[in-house]
Amino acid sequence: MAYQDWVAIANDSPQGMGAGAVLNTAATATISPVTGIPSDVAAVAGAASPGGWYPGMAVRYTARGYLTTTATSTTATFLLASRVANAGSTFVTLATTAGITTGTTVLTGLQWALHGISRCTAVATSGNTISTQFELTIMNNVTAPSLNAATNGVLLVACGPNVSGETAAAVDTTQLQGLGLRATLAGANATVQLTQWVVETLN
Repeated sequence: MAYQDWVAIANDSPQGMGAGAVLNTAATATISPVTGIPSDVAAVAGAASPGGWYPGMAVRYTARGYLTTTATSTTATFLLASRVANAGSTFVTLATTAGITTGTTVLTGLQWALHGISRCTAVATSGNTISTQFELTIMNNVTAPSLNAATNGVLLVACGPNVSGETAAAVDTTQLQGLGLRATLAGANATVQLTQWVVETLN
């Protein structure tokens, strides 16, 4: 039988692709958009449903936002996560950066971008079923940047995980899973905002 490749948007609405909640307190929170329930706007159905998980399926994440720091240093961490049945407060971390120290210089509106892939490796209720890897880039905020100049502000690339390839996570792929981008601030000394969020399922 013929084989058909496809790409589908998992959060195909203007609200679902736009801004999420601001994180500016000492907490771990979802920064990608959620519904009022709340549920993640991006989700993949259980394996028995059309378009659901199966070995070889991939999910591609694209996110953008900004980070503002203060004169008091804190640590920021970014992580992709899933939650079973797309409900409740229990999340499985798919991959996470190491903690990023914000320093003591006030930097306003640093643009960041995240690109990542999750691969379904098995359909099961337990055991490692999803492998994930992503890159997070935090750009400079110089209004007139020049090449090879030492004054171009911040340019940082962090990976999730920070070493050794993919993170293999135990996700129940027989069930619906919400997919979100979360972040942690160790202290209330920075602001993290997501402004664009696109999640695609790939066959």
